[in-house]
Amino acid sequence: MSHRLYHTSAFVLRHLPRGEANKLLYLLTPEFGRCLVLARGVRQEKSKLRPNLVDYGYGRFSLVRGREFWRLVSAEKDSRFAQLYVNPARRAVIGRIFSLLAKILSEEEDSQLIFQELEALCQSLTSLTPDTNLIEATEQLFLLRLVKHLGYWPEGTGLGELVETKTWSPDLLKKLTEPKLRLEAVRTINHFFHEHNWLV
Repeated sequence: MSHRLYHTSAFVLRHLPRGEANKLLYLLTPEFGRCLVLARGVRQEKSKLRPNLVDYGYGRFSLVRGREFWRLVSAEKDSRFAQLYVNPARRAVIGRIFSLLAKILSEEEDSQLIFQELEALCQSLTSLTPDTNLIEATEQLFLLRLVKHLGYWPEGTGLGELVETKTWSPDLLKKLTEPKLRLEAVRTINHFFHEHNWLV
């Protein structure tokens, strides 16, 4: 019996070792949301796929559906966001957000908008200089928009402009460094994540 092969872009949110040589990958894709993918033999030194399956990586993946998990057929790393992992501050933001998404997103729910927002976040972080104070603002902006995309946006905040637009411009990020807006953003994020016991 043949299996349909699916090709997709994806972020590797995290992985778990499975057996002696396998990995269970938490991938975030635009088509299938967060999906669990079994990658056989990739923990072996001789595996050709091993370098393409690092946590927080981005690339193109070929998958087939299995009974319990998706199964990995091939993976090709895309290095467009490679600079994210060189700078500690940017890497810390990516680590927190990827860990959060791996925890809170339900398997294979519609996450296309969240995927697009994550791509935009990575692009924004890549374009910022490592010592800028806007790195923290990018994390806050992503979390605010995540709250909105999950359907939990509260009424009556002064943050509507930040979540209604799709832009990640430096001017928009600078607004989040203003004390009043920053405080309201932090309160909104903390309220939502503490209410759902999702620590950031």
